[in-house]
Amino acid sequence: MRVLKNYKHRQAKGFLQKFLGFFALHFVAFGVALGFGEDIRTLKADFTQKTLSQENTLIYSGTLLAKAPAKAKWIYEKPTPKEIYINGKKTTIYEPFLEQVSIGSAKRKIDFLQILRQAKLQKDGKYHSVYEDIDYALTLQGSKPQKLEFSDEFDNAVEIVFERVRINEAIDDREFDFIIPPNVDIIRQ
Repeated sequence: MRVLKNYKHRQAKGFLQKFLGFFALHFVAFGVALGFGEDIRTLKADFTQKTLSQENTLIYSGTLLAKAPAKAKWIYEKPTPKEIYINGKKTTIYEPFLEQVSIGSAKRKIDFLQILRQAKLQKDGKYHSVYEDIDYALTLQGSKPQKLEFSDEFDNAVEIVFERVRINEAIDDREFDFIIPPNVDIIRQ
């Protein structure tokens, strides 16, 4: 009788070990598949943006700051300076060359980090996220975003390559507040 109990105990123990091993393996695998950026609170990076239309290719470069929830600042340095501030639903675009500030309001919050947080690993090896009906494809380098690809509302192919990416470094909320300079035209949309 004791031999039978030991046999059943070993059998149960073996089943439990196999089950836990199977569960742990799938937990890790599904953890990767759940998404890339669940823990991203801030992101700082230099970027190069290539926008390809049917007629030509435009190349921009600059710096990005993003902070949850729904704050971003795109500082375009080339080919001409431009700053885009996103704070919740409010968008402000400053174009120094034109001496112009455009202020708009979206129906929903514009959240760049939400695109990263929703990204899920797909069969093509990229992380995909659909936000505002646009499919974004994210490529990682190590554990950091390296490239974001999508087609914009005008069917332009957009590729943004990130360099010197820093995640979860402190960013002061004041970075996302735009102060309107004197002697500029203000366009409210």
